[in-house]
Amino acid sequence: MRVARASILLCGVLLAGTLPAVAPGTARAASSTAVVPCSRGLVALTFDDGPDSVLTPSFLTILRERRVPATFFVVGSRVRADPGVVRRASEQGFVVGNHTYGHESLPSLSSAGVKQTLLRTRRAIRDAGGKPAPIMRPPYGAVDGRVRALAADLGMATVMWTIDPRDWSGRSSAAIASSTLAGLRPGGTNIVVLHDGVGNSRNTLLALPRIIRGARERGYCFAALDARGRPAPPVPRSRISDASATERPGGTSMRAVVTLDRPTSRRTSVRVRTVQGTATAGEDYVHLDRRVYFPVGSRRQVVDVRVRDDLRDERAERLTLRLSHPRGMRIADARGVGTIHDNDPPPRLNVQDAEVVEPTATDTAEVAVGLRLARRSERWVSFTVTTRPGTAGEGDFVPLSRRITLAPGELGARVVVTVLADDVEEGVETFEVVVTEGRNVDTAGAVGVVTIHPPPK
Repeated sequence: MRVARASILLCGVLLAGTLPAVAPGTARAASSTAVVPCSRGLVALTFDDGPDSVLTPSFLTILRERRVPATFFVVGSRVRADPGVVRRASEQGFVVGNHTYGHESLPSLSSAGVKQTLLRTRRAIRDAGGKPAPIMRPPYGAVDGRVRALAADLGMATVMWTIDPRDWSGRSSAAIASSTLAGLRPGGTNIVVLHDGVGNSRNTLLALPRIIRGARERGYCFAALDARGRPAPPVPRSRISDASATERPGGTSMRAVVTLDRPTSRRTSVRVRTVQGTATAGEDYVHLDRRVYFPVGSRRQVVDVRVRDDLRDERAERLTLRLSHPRGMRIADARGVGTIHDNDPPPRLNVQDAEVVEPTATDTAEVAVGLRLARRSERWVSFTVTTRPGTAGEGDFVPLSRRITLAPGELGARVVVTVLADDVEEGVETFEVVVTEGRNVDTAGAVGVVTIHPPPK
């Protein structure tokens, strides 16, 4: 803490009695009980007397890797000596508060001196590229009404603590962790004062992972301090997954999942609604517009969108699943894609029979053969049409081989076959129009018969 022995004793006197009595074995029992994350409240970890060029970056790394928000109350002169650490802390989202410029006992300073040390520190944080929070912590916890009022004149809230594991006094990492965990109060304000810039800070660094793990096992979650110096509930970021379903007779559901990246200590919610795309609300699915709530500690909620069976052969259709109007959270990814896969078989293709009178010797005749789908399709349909001799041979008509494509929604087409005259006196003859090589269509049995009647005598 870089203070004289008398100052340390003063700090010890001021902090005496801040730790509640805990029965033996309580901490161990609490950690073995499964609890909902954040259900027991918030813990704000705060670090005083830094930055330290060697240790503070290690504190930042541990906190960031474990996704723990925290607050650093920095000494202005140390910020001037090592501005890069404060800049890094701010860039990584940690709160940077004011701990005076020279770690002075504020009640011993004049009013002008109190304001000067606070203003110099705020300026040092800004000059380092950091973002000074409007909060200050008095060194040694030494504060009175005058100091609080002077800080308030500068727009700063005075922040104390509720748990002091006395890490500055040379305690082991195990003792620091145990004292911190023993001081946690369910449902209460838990502000822990630790130090990243004193001689024993290495033991505090070693204790930090144990503190984080133990608090979470007991159902607490971590918070930074807000502008009033109070633990602010974590603000999770939400996203919605993509979803898909295949149509079924009687309908089915498409299941999307809304997730939060972290738990929080209060109920949160977000609006979920569907937006039609190639899939049409009312025909392909039931429109959804509702608010989804997350209880304390919850990170996952399932949303079902009802999918209808429309009895149409079609391509996969899509809609958008959209998040909006968050409460107690932010939206990281507002959109998911819902895909509806078709279950309907391709439509059957029917070939109509046709009749034609054989032309006279000098003429030709044309016969139109209709090709029709049994029902509409929303896909591109294609198939090959050929002629096949029967009692009418290839000298009786011009052979045909043609690829036909139907656009989505088209029901059919027709082909024209040219019938030839001959000098042979004969009766009724027939040949076939055959469909093969179908795509997105059922061509089984797709055969039509063309009948050629002899010319009148």
